[in-house]
Amino acid sequence: MKVNKKGNVLVLLFLVGSLFLMGCQQTTDVAPEEGPYVGGFNGMQFAFQESEPPVAVLDDSQESFYFTLVVRNLGEFTVPEGRAIASLSGVDANAFGMNSLDTKNLVEIQSVSPDQGFIIEGAEELLEFEEASYVNDVATTFNIPIRADLCYDYHTEALTAPCLKQNVVRDSIGDVCDTTNPSLQLSNSGGPIQVSGMRQKAIGSSKVQFSFTVENVADGIVYLPDTFTDSCRGGDDNKDMVEVTLRNPQNNFVAECTALGKSNTGQIRLVNKKKELTCTVDTTSLQEVSYQDIMFVDVDYMYREAITTNLKVENAI
Repeated sequence: MKVNKKGNVLVLLFLVGSLFLMGCQQTTDVAPEEGPYVGGFNGMQFAFQESEPPVAVLDDSQESFYFTLVVRNLGEFTVPEGRAIASLSGVDANAFGMNSLDTKNLVEIQSVSPDQGFIIEGAEELLEFEEASYVNDVATTFNIPIRADLCYDYHTEALTAPCLKQNVVRDSIGDVCDTTNPSLQLSNSGGPIQVSGMRQKAIGSSKVQFSFTVENVADGIVYLPDTFTDSCRGGDDNKDMVEVTLRNPQNNFVAECTALGKSNTGQIRLVNKKKELTCTVDTTSLQEVSYQDIMFVDVDYMYREAITTNLKVENAI
């Protein structure tokens, strides 16, 4: 980060305003990205546990086994207990002697977090479905394609420090920053939804406009918070939607965003995985001297991803 009179103020604001999530105690000797966050485009990574399911099983209830997912948190939001929901597809529950094809995390899944120049790695947990056994007696060997969907709560926090004062178009010899800036510095916490392209400009003597983009930068599908509760299926009405909130911790100002119904919080739908928002701030009640304040853009959502495997069912002779 470039340090000068303006930069010193920005650094201080970023340090004071950042919120750090605690992770597990494993660390790596890798410095976080510049700013208060580790950053990155990942949320949860998952795969089938080795041999769960096995490559092949016998029919006629001759062999019991499990479907198990290994889930690891690579982003900067701790997933609460019960808010990582996994569902199986391609499995006939009756044929496999299963009462349910859904499961949830029994403990919270800790996030990645920065710690004095190190990165505390996110937690790894197992999501285990109930015991299975292929109960039917068949006269042949065949393959079954298995799909596992994972839906999980997530949150991205973006931080910037706009330049504000009462009269945003009047230059002063004492100004420490510019109220029009085509590229405001912006930091994002690690997650599959990111905020980018933050811009600021004065559009009147006492009004500032902010423009930025909310984007799905990973391969999964995003949904509104609380779309999934018991299974990771359906949810099409809330697909490609997120909840966005702009906030100032000191409550010095409140943003009004056109796409949020002239409010600072609301729901938006991404088109081709992105959406640009334009928001304004009334500076009439602010101080006459320019200063850099803190503005957070919070994005809340559920994220959905899927993996596949094959299971061979062999005839038990």
